[in-house]
Amino acid sequence: MTNSQLRRPDDPTTAPVTPASEIDSRFGPRASSLESFAEAVEHSDMLAESDLEQLFTCSGGRTRIADILRRARVNAGSSVTDTDSDRIGAMLPPELTPVVNGATREAAALYLLALFSAAPRVTSEIVHLVHVAFAAAKVTASAASSPEDLTSFLLDQGLLTIPNGTDVVFTVPPLIRRLMRRVIATESSTAEKTPREALGAAIASKFGRMRPDDRSGLVEIVDLVVETRHWKVLERAWARRSVNVFLDAPTAIKAYLGVPEDVLAKNPILTLARSAARRIDSTRLKLGSDVGPTVLAATDFDSIVLPELHGLLFAEPDLVLTADEVAVLTTLEARTHRLNKDYKRALTLLDAGRERLRRLGEAEPGPTLMLQAELNLEHGRNLSAAGHFPEATAMLQRVVQFAEIYAPNSPHPLLTGLVEAGLAGMGHGRGSDMDRSLTRARQNAARFGMDTLPDELTARCVELMRSLDRLELTAAERLLEGLDSAKPTGSLGPIPDIIRSLHLVYQGRASIAAKLLTESTHVRFLPMVSVSSARFSGVLNIASFVLMAAGEKKALQELGDHLNPHSPGYPIVKARQALAFGQHDLLWSETGRMLTGDQGPRLKSSAAALRADILHHEGRADEALEAFIHVLDYCSLTSSVLAIAQLSKQTRDALVSASADHPGWTALARSFADEEVTPTELQKRLLDLPESSQTVPDFQTDLTPAELSLLFAIDSPKSVAQIAREFGVVPGTLKNRLSALYRKLGVRNRTEAVAHAHRRR
Repeated sequence: MTNSQLRRPDDPTTAPVTPASEIDSRFGPRASSLESFAEAVEHSDMLAESDLEQLFTCSGGRTRIADILRRARVNAGSSVTDTDSDRIGAMLPPELTPVVNGATREAAALYLLALFSAAPRVTSEIVHLVHVAFAAAKVTASAASSPEDLTSFLLDQGLLTIPNGTDVVFTVPPLIRRLMRRVIATESSTAEKTPREALGAAIASKFGRMRPDDRSGLVEIVDLVVETRHWKVLERAWARRSVNVFLDAPTAIKAYLGVPEDVLAKNPILTLARSAARRIDSTRLKLGSDVGPTVLAATDFDSIVLPELHGLLFAEPDLVLTADEVAVLTTLEARTHRLNKDYKRALTLLDAGRERLRRLGEAEPGPTLMLQAELNLEHGRNLSAAGHFPEATAMLQRVVQFAEIYAPNSPHPLLTGLVEAGLAGMGHGRGSDMDRSLTRARQNAARFGMDTLPDELTARCVELMRSLDRLELTAAERLLEGLDSAKPTGSLGPIPDIIRSLHLVYQGRASIAAKLLTESTHVRFLPMVSVSSARFSGVLNIASFVLMAAGEKKALQELGDHLNPHSPGYPIVKARQALAFGQHDLLWSETGRMLTGDQGPRLKSSAAALRADILHHEGRADEALEAFIHVLDYCSLTSSVLAIAQLSKQTRDALVSASADHPGWTALARSFADEEVTPTELQKRLLDLPESSQTVPDFQTDLTPAELSLLFAIDSPKSVAQIAREFGVVPGTLKNRLSALYRKLGVRNRTEAVAHAHRRR
């Protein structure tokens, strides 16, 4: 059909529609059909039928707007089919901008149209939100016409249309919507609030009433916030939902990235949210995926630090901060200290931040539950890193409880809380709690559509340790295969390499295990021994066991020599060193410190095992068996056979066989909550282990620690003068000490002393 055929003056449909004066004065008369529209638009016969239909739809049949746009395109040399939004907006002259004033029904309808036009998509949620905004604006004519009545009026006028086959309830013709978005102010005679103010009030009300696990309408809210630049709502969204917002509303990435710099400069919460949006957007591009759960799990939010906010919490004591801002700043600054391994300073900062929250007073609202949970999560991580495992476990359990009650349908902080609780359990020794935490984390991740956990490497390390606790070496092998592919994290430090070395010992490859530790850039023995964290006492326990299993007496001696006597890891290392050299009294005193201390059952089980080992080597079988029964008790608490596996094979075989019928084995097997792990199966796994102590205690020559250090020092190409400098004495004094050592060993010189040491290894 041609345009000339469309124009039939005798057709009754071309008869002019009775105008609604207010509406027609703003947009021009409306053509009720394509035919009448073609008749009214100048030079319409020069347009293709599809172009004419597009112009008719975009303008809502308003011929004045269509005519002006057509002429502007001609004048600008633009194609009639040009759909670029910015160019079209520039072509609509300022005089077309509607002015909403007066107390008439038509003015109220235009106000409602401005509200509808602000939304990119008018879904059922937006319809409800617009009606709430209309009520909040206190439109003068609203008493005579409800928003429902005015919505019907707008439909009748073609200013709202009903699309087919989508979840969109209404659409505003694009040109009409473009013009209505220019309405930024209204006369006081029309309403008490501008459309933007009214929408802001409605959005805030809607968001304030949403439950933490309610996602309905969140996408629309985020999109509307971007259109209205109501940034306070984005701040509130982050405070209530944190990284979950990227799953709740994928468009939130773009929304937070679009927050203006001048707004960010005054808002720590939005600064953090924008950094998180950058991080997840980078991950999305790297993976080439828009699958929300996959991208969220692969994004490392925990390493986000913001130097520009560092120190803000206390740099300006008079700076007024909300409780939410205090919680965010405390969390971020504590994280910075933790990543720098300054756990003491982090914990001090956390205490100070909590004190500032308490000083806000009862009149001030506290932080949101989400930000409080994130503060607890950071606190729990620092407590765990500092070796305060019972306190860390309690703090992390609070995080998990919050998530299960208030955000059960969101992955954060539930998954991270469960994984971190498992890691704290690995330090403290409650193996059954570790199993439950990781099982629940995996189950919930699957429920959220995640193939991996946000803290996958940490989870795999905990699961790998648990498989070694049960001596399930095949399962451990499978876990090791995926360890390198997991997202790296800076919070684990030497733990992955320590666990790898333990697995190698259980495979009978102790020499390779010792080489892994001594060459690992993550373990770094010398810097590590100065760390006062009790967390490293467990690390040093396994490290010293690996060195012992490889027969590395010298490395074990050097490790003990460099340790601070006040370090939590000092007693277990010195006790294992005492076993290597047959020093009964030293072993007994150092293990006594462990058994009466607060290091937890995992380390205590190792201390008791060292006592059983030396007693057996001394031929005191009954006392060794009695000590071994205590080992079983501790192992039941830890749900681990680590301590038994550390026994020399001779001692292990003898004591496992002698105690085979003891009920302690039943309790130990039951602690794994696995029907396949029976007392008989556990005993078999332990008896099948290769030798885990290549060093036979030397009871013939009882050297002091200082004499052992000197013996190891001369087993090197260093000169006497160099060794003297290392020991802080003059060469003459060192020669006197060497002479005394030679007499004690029954040798004549340095060469024979070194040879004697090698024979005793």
